[in-house]
Amino acid sequence: MPQKRIFNGDSKTSLEPLCLTPDQLKERLDHRKDALQELILESNRDHIITGKSYNSLGYCLQLFEHLDRKCTVGEMVASSEGSITERSVSNAIPKINCILYALLGLRIAHDKENDILRFVNESDVIQITEKLEKKISKLGKEWAQVSSAYKAQGGNISEALTGTSSSTLAELGRLLPAA
Repeated sequence: MPQKRIFNGDSKTSLEPLCLTPDQLKERLDHRKDALQELILESNRDHIITGKSYNSLGYCLQLFEHLDRKCTVGEMVASSEGSITERSVSNAIPKINCILYALLGLRIAHDKENDILRFVNESDVIQITEKLEKKISKLGKEWAQVSSAYKAQGGNISEALTGTSSSTLAELGRLLPAA
């Protein structure tokens, strides 16, 4: 009797950082129009290839690089000659970002105001910092009260944060001066 077939059972290769220095990465990106594809194909081809051809992620990445890594969603759709839609591009970019960030620390930004896809730049950093500041400011007063009350009871904030399971909080605990 034949065995049951398991669909979607094959797991993809794990995305391990490629450990390129920023200079090495910049050199590859500057000298190869298809550098991102090539870097992924070196050890994680199953993330952008299905069978013998690019899957939708690989095809969108190929179009992004073909359009010099800066284009609109509409330009990608037009370049595909009807093979993909705006929706498929919008769905693919976050998934491509997961791959690019895990392997290379890169990310494609979608500037929705101008409908442009490009690498993250300084304005993106400023924008996300402002967004983070708004979220943190909401919790800041409560955090200050709780940590002050803990200190008033003889507690050490740095030790408390360093002992947490969250790496972000542990890092914050190491950065705070000893209380």
